[in-house]
Amino acid sequence: MPQVVVDLGSGGTGRLSKLLTGECDVLAWPAASQLSILRDDPRLRLTLRPGMNVAYLAFNTAKPPLNNPAVRHALALAINNQRLMQSIYYGTAETAASILPRASWAYDNEAKITEYNPAKSREQLKSLGLENLTLKLWVPTRSQAWNPSPLKTAELIQADMAQVGVKVVIVPVEGRFQEARLMDMSHDLTLSGWATDSNDPDSFFRPLLSCAAIHSQTNLAHWCDPKFDSVLRKALSSQQLAARIEAYDEAQSILAQELPILPLASSLRLQAYRYDIKGLVLSPFGNASFAGVYREKQDEVKKP
Repeated sequence: MPQVVVDLGSGGTGRLSKLLTGECDVLAWPAASQLSILRDDPRLRLTLRPGMNVAYLAFNTAKPPLNNPAVRHALALAINNQRLMQSIYYGTAETAASILPRASWAYDNEAKITEYNPAKSREQLKSLGLENLTLKLWVPTRSQAWNPSPLKTAELIQADMAQVGVKVVIVPVEGRFQEARLMDMSHDLTLSGWATDSNDPDSFFRPLLSCAAIHSQTNLAHWCDPKFDSVLRKALSSQQLAARIEAYDEAQSILAQELPILPLASSLRLQAYRYDIKGLVLSPFGNASFAGVYREKQDEVKKP
């Protein structure tokens, strides 16, 4: 391809319209709600692959009663993750069982998705003396790479929690205001996520859940576990891949027990393009390589 022109000017349905009319050839990061349109159009091709990102619900572990792992586990049982997959992602995400996406080389294949069991959740909360609990859920207002509709996600979680007797008050926030308020530790829960351009598992664990990350304002759970930090240091100090994988398995086991954050989903990386475009490569990090891209000659194109 002798020349590639990048158009940054359109948003929402305007980007999709340009692809459908042939004004552009490639559409990066289409909205999850547009997936059916893209799949049904014979003039288009769609690429989906696992992404290096995770959406999660963070519990403020510095604030009672969320400082108790038993409370965090009880609340997690109330969330219908399968409904989130259907209503938020429209088939463009994988249910997360770990903070690490499945695309990571250190992903623990034994990791289990938290079950949806509202009856058990209500029973556990009752045994903990938390039958009339009210929690504030801080939610970013804008679409994120890991969550196309945070506010709708929050509303679904709010409805799930109501079924087990927990009142959730949604607090929409954005930008630096969100960061400042989250760091003053007044929130109970927050919806957030993380994406990285590195395949090193440390780029997930350390920024999100290390003790030092509390001060760097990326540990939204305000969770600090010296044992967990020690495991991360052990993993980084090893030059052997097997030893690092073993250490990261231990780290994921600690997180499954303590549950400072509840992993929700890992978004797939999506890219749509015209049927005559060939050689386009999409990476797990969301970027695309146009190095080998070419347009198939019209007399060679097998028209749909």
